[in-house]
Amino acid sequence: MVDDRAVFYNKVMKKVVLILFLSGFFSPPVKAQTCSCSLLLDSLIQKVETDYAGYIHKVKEPGNPRYYTLKKELRSKSEKVQFPACYSVLENYTRFFNDGHLFIAELPDETPLQTDSLYRLIKHFSIPANYVELLKNNAVKDAVEGIWKDTYNEQIAIIKKSDNHFYGVIQQSSIPKWEPGMVKMEIEKIKKNQYNISYYRSDFAKIHFTDARIYKNIFLPFGIYRLAKILPHNAEINYVNITNPSLPVISIINQKNILLTIPSALIDRNYLDSLLDKYDTAIKSTPNLIIDIRGNTGGNFIWGKLYDIANTIVHPSPKQNTDDDFRLLASYDDAAYVKKQIAAYADQNDSAEVNYYRRIVEKIKNNAGKVIGFSYYRSAPDTATRIVYKYPQRIAIIVDKGVASAAEAFILGMKETSSKVVLYGNNTKGEIDYMNVNTISFGGNGNKAYYLGYPTYFAKDIRTHPINPTGIKPDVYIPANTSDGIQWVVRALSRKSANKHFKK
Repeated sequence: MVDDRAVFYNKVMKKVVLILFLSGFFSPPVKAQTCSCSLLLDSLIQKVETDYAGYIHKVKEPGNPRYYTLKKELRSKSEKVQFPACYSVLENYTRFFNDGHLFIAELPDETPLQTDSLYRLIKHFSIPANYVELLKNNAVKDAVEGIWKDTYNEQIAIIKKSDNHFYGVIQQSSIPKWEPGMVKMEIEKIKKNQYNISYYRSDFAKIHFTDARIYKNIFLPFGIYRLAKILPHNAEINYVNITNPSLPVISIINQKNILLTIPSALIDRNYLDSLLDKYDTAIKSTPNLIIDIRGNTGGNFIWGKLYDIANTIVHPSPKQNTDDDFRLLASYDDAAYVKKQIAAYADQNDSAEVNYYRRIVEKIKNNAGKVIGFSYYRSAPDTATRIVYKYPQRIAIIVDKGVASAAEAFILGMKETSSKVVLYGNNTKGEIDYMNVNTISFGGNGNKAYYLGYPTYFAKDIRTHPINPTGIKPDVYIPANTSDGIQWVVRALSRKSANKHFKK
């Protein structure tokens, strides 16, 4: 059975951004924070119970006494917490739903005066003179300890400060006012390979992230940020863009294998397209294409050219317009989202498309509180003839628990459009049953720091074929503690037995 989510992402998402996540849609005026934490929590609860379909699925319909106990506990706690420390209360509430697309985003907008004040509050910490030697001699005990590069080409040494607490200290930076010895990150270890991070932005504003994890031994993603560990050295670092760990990299492994590493989908699609164009001849003359998306937590639709390269369906069957693509819990916030983020990008010269979205917006408004269907506008069925390339003959996609959201959609789309694809690695995160994030304010005008991200749509078959509980399972599991997953897959592809995993 073809998964409806795969069909949707392959045919529709070519024009639509998957997640509007911390991407600059808000430029709030700077005002004093006048909200109490209890007011913020009450407003957050009201928004979630009104906008988020998961509330119905996980609380309202089955009945969930733990939810009401948690609300009572958090309301009591919120009365004792000041605004700047309210994040943990709000985040504890959204975490209850165990949905990565439901989150609290911190977007403080600092004035130059505030930035100067925050600069004076930044901590300093001395990096041991022999730290590099300690790393080379494997004298550190935790996987987060080491020297890392971030997406701004800063070099950060993460050093143990005390039991389960670490500092990320600047070694090199070109960002104004950031100097060696300044603490860029404060890290708390919750359990093995699970961390909470306090991160200081370029303007010195402090923001928080929970449940951060290290993937493929060297990759630490949290929010829109990505770090790659350069010491202690691990072979996986050979396949990462050290200058900017978020950017994709293509490496020719040997005559039979070419590697494409895509660490993040929070990039400009044009960058990936230009890289694929540059290596087009090599890709289309090499038997095996390995696509490594481990640690790719999602973002935008950037995958169009890869679908074209992998495609094995010459004449796609036109979609039957007998049912909607998705379901949503209709709300006024959803109506505003569709109007501003979808309908606004419709072809204004196509009156049918404009009117279609106008009717959708009205339908959502008129059915607030009800679960309704939703589909994107289609001016014509997808019946174009596609090219099937001789090479690559086999496409191995490497996945792990860090693969989520748009990266999971990519997997489903590739499986739906190509018989060349086999998955290697571990189960994905499972963050796709609820999708397409809308980021909204809550708490009134007194709150200009915290925003709610919630998924607007959910899959039609969420009851019968949910993906989130287990994630997407690979066809071939890579053993735990494998030091170089790329070379493991290269060796696996060289065996005759590998062919049994690929469709004839």
